[in-house]
Amino acid sequence: MPASRQIAVLSVRLPEAELRRIKSLAASRGVTLQEAVHQALQAWAFNSVRAMLPPLDALEGSLADVDVEKIMQEDRERELAKDRGRLR
Repeated sequence: MPASRQIAVLSVRLPEAELRRIKSLAASRGVTLQEAVHQALQAWAFNSVRAMLPPLDALEGSLADVDVEKIMQEDRERELAKDRGRLR
């Protein structure tokens, strides 16, 4: 068997009720307990990596330290004040 396909043992201690629940959930989805644990660990690893990445809407460069939302709100308030002045 190639090194990438060798299977190692992972031992986890769970309360009996939790183990029954996980086994039942795996069976209801048509997967073995081993497959369910593997999928759960892959999802956990994926989410851990995603949590370390900056959000897609994060600003970089010269705007990184600027509170853009505050500036936009101030601009909006100035525009509303101008409009109110015109209506008087």
